[in-house]
Formats: sequence, C-alpha cells, structure tokens
Amino acid sequence: MTRYINALLVFLMVLSAAAVYDMKYEAEIAAENINKKQTEIAQAREDISLLKAEWALLTRPARMRDLLDRHHDILNLTPMSSDHIGTLADIPAKPVVPAPGTPVEQSADGSAVLPRIQDETRRVQ
Repeated sequence: MTRYINALLVFLMVLSAAAVYDMKYEAEIAAENINKKQTEIAQAREDISLLKAEWALLTRPARMRDLLDRHHDILNLTPMSSDHIGTLADIPAKPVVPAPGTPVEQSADGSAVLPRIQDETRRVQ
C-alpha cells in the first residue's frame, strides 16, 4: 500500500515540477512581449517627437511668409481683414424638409409649401 502512495506522490511531484516549468516558460514569453511592446512604444514616442519638431520647423511664420512671397502669383492670397469675418445672422436658415408622407402644396412660383398645420407643429416643438 505504501508503495502505491509513494508512487502516486512521486508522480504528483513530477507533474508539479512540469507545471511550474511551464508557468516559468510562459512568464518569460510574457516578459519578452512586454519588453517588445515597451520598445515599440518608446520608438513611437520618439517618432511623434520628431514629427512635432518637423511640423514646427515647416510651419514657422518666416517660412510661410517666404513661401507666400515666392508663390504669390499662383496663390493670390491676401491678408485677412474684418470684412472676412461674418456673424450668425449671415448664415442662411436651414430649409424645412417635409416628413415622408406629408402632403406638399405648390406655390405660384413652383416652390414647395408645407401645409399650415405642419408649420404650427414645428413651432411648438
């Protein structure tokens, strides 16, 4: 009887050793993957930093002015003035679109006119 118990315990010990070895191997693989991802993240951050520096270099006001002067005949750009800026009143109102199935009447000039009831319900909403 003790032989069977000893054999069972030895088998369980070998099985436990194999499970621990497998866990160790998986942990090493996970650590390698983490290191790879950290390296990729560091490289991406370095690339972003480089691109930001390049963008700052390309969008310098002095460079923009030089490009504008050099290509003025093609671009025809003018400095911005106050009449280029509009107000909310300058924006046209959104046209009323009838819901599907709503009867639409035609006005004398041929444009669509919604029934009076439809207009009143839109004002209430």
